[in-house]
Amino acid sequence: MLKIIFDKELFDLHIEEISKSITKLISKKLKSKLWFYEKECLVYVKDNLKSILQADNNQMKKYIEHFKNHFPKAIGDFNTEEKKWKRLYKILRKDIFEKEYNNWSSRTKYGAYTFVKKLDLKTCPYCNRNYTFIVDKTGNLRPELDHFYPKSIYPFLAMSFYNLIPSCPICNHTKSSKIKENLINPYDIKDDDFKFTYKPIDISFSEVESKKYNMDSFEIEFKRKNENIDIFKLDELYKQHKDIVVDLLMKKAYYPKSYVEELEKSFGFTKDEIYRYLLNNYKKEEDLHKRPLSKLIKDISEELDLV
Repeated sequence: MLKIIFDKELFDLHIEEISKSITKLISKKLKSKLWFYEKECLVYVKDNLKSILQADNNQMKKYIEHFKNHFPKAIGDFNTEEKKWKRLYKILRKDIFEKEYNNWSSRTKYGAYTFVKKLDLKTCPYCNRNYTFIVDKTGNLRPELDHFYPKSIYPFLAMSFYNLIPSCPICNHTKSSKIKENLINPYDIKDDDFKFTYKPIDISFSEVESKKYNMDSFEIEFKRKNENIDIFKLDELYKQHKDIVVDLLMKKAYYPKSYVEELEKSFGFTKDEIYRYLLNNYKKEEDLHKRPLSKLIKDISEELDLV
């Protein structure tokens, strides 16, 4: 629901460090006894490793298709117990990519903690309702990492940069290993993909003389529908935040444009300062992750022409 801002420095560091580690694991595995198609797959991964690690969402889809067509035994099935894993899948998952992911999760030089610290996302990009801070097994505060394309199904994408999405525990577990063709990767989100509005459903909504709104007189809606809204149940979840919209409606009633203009002209406040003062929110897109519900507040306040 919030766009993740691309960090080129982190991207380059990730590709460089992870490719070295995985290349060592593949090289070691290639020295063991393998069937021809297993060796062929590992050589392909090794030769294309950097490209796989830096693949964006469209490129990851192409790699998935390539593996389906050329190395179908490298792809897993949802909730399959280990004793039923295909041999090639087990090699890629357990011996290489998941092994690297687990090592990376606790690595100090460049590990998962460094990754999420440099991205510096304070709230979940999938929902913008929850802070992402959790205490990991090393005692560090960091978000959970969702694999946009599940590593349990596509182990060869387990360490791809654009496949590692910091998220809150609720969204991570809600999404789980669900695969949807049109799910939007947070790196690809556009503002209009998740635009909030409110819709009056009762005539009492317009009765504002008492400066009091009935929460049952309107609904919070998204202007456009997409699979992210369905998967993460955002429609249902945001219905629980009508109080935020009521607060904004009350501010609209109490703070007319003349009041806002007076703050700027007579007291010298900047527009950004007035925005923070009135709405307790961030205005710039790149700052919206810093506070839960910031996208809702921004969209509705703009619709109300508050500031």
